[in-house]
Amino acid sequence: MIRGTFRLPLWLLGPALAAAEFSWPTSMQPGLTRRPEDFAQPTVSGRLESALFGMTRENGRRFHEGVDIRPVYFDRRGEATDAALAAADGEVMHLNQAANGPYGIYAVLWHADAQVPHYTLYAHLARISPALKVGAKVARGMTLGTVGRTAERADPIPQSRAHLHFEVGLLLSGTFNRWHDAQKENRATRNLHGVWNGQNLIGLDPLPLLRAGRVDLLEQVRRMPAALACVLRSPKAPDFALRYPALTEGDLGQAAGWRIEFTWHGLPRRWTALAPGSPELPASGWKLTALDRSQRDLLIRRKMLTPAGDRPGETLVRQMGILAESAK
Repeated sequence: MIRGTFRLPLWLLGPALAAAEFSWPTSMQPGLTRRPEDFAQPTVSGRLESALFGMTRENGRRFHEGVDIRPVYFDRRGEATDAALAAADGEVMHLNQAANGPYGIYAVLWHADAQVPHYTLYAHLARISPALKVGAKVARGMTLGTVGRTAERADPIPQSRAHLHFEVGLLLSGTFNRWHDAQKENRATRNLHGVWNGQNLIGLDPLPLLRAGRVDLLEQVRRMPAALACVLRSPKAPDFALRYPALTEGDLGQAAGWRIEFTWHGLPRRWTALAPGSPELPASGWKLTALDRSQRDLLIRRKMLTPAGDRPGETLVRQMGILAESAK
């Protein structure tokens, strides 16, 4: 069992000021990436939107964290041969070489120099390039591996649906292992992926970023509407607030708690430090304090709220639990 606190390198916590630059993450020709019809690999449902970001699976009942990109090159056996390419300059943080989870064989890069540091993730690979090592610096466009169809052995991807699952997003917590091991349902389950476990990652729609090429990620996050807010009582700053200072307001040194605004899908888009004596603070723990009712349906489907829409749902409970653990 992996235990304890993952200690983030100092550069993961440092200032980040540059615009983020993205390029297409496969060897598909640029002319084939203009419309979803050109590049998207739908699920077995055949619905094009099922390859895209959002509540796009199972008739809008299941969330998809990234975009699925079909291959265009194949060998004589019909297996994909497209290269998976680094979408931005970064550092290799995690390489999973086995089909032991829903991402299958996958790679995670960290991009520290943007206004909002972020990860990119490349999943369902057939193989990872042998020269690629954790800690290696990679340049945008560098080959990371081969597009494939690896996944959990109990839920294989057929040859006809090989694809690259591509994500861009934020890291919730450096203490994820501690939270994971404290959950009753996880006590008999090893966390094989450390902080790069999918439960500790929260994505944003990658298509606008790929299409823009050069993006102010801070502005992108700020434009996302807040759907609900929670207040956490803790004098210690969760490491999310330290890792993403551009998303944080107020005096961290005097804080007794935190107001956290979430998007409908669970991204903590804005943090406000609350002074001792703030009437917003709960007596202990955390509470849901605000809700945009125009987004209530999405919040319910994403399980940020219960089906009745009046209490925190399992996704929000998990997100807050992961974030709060790092403030202990």
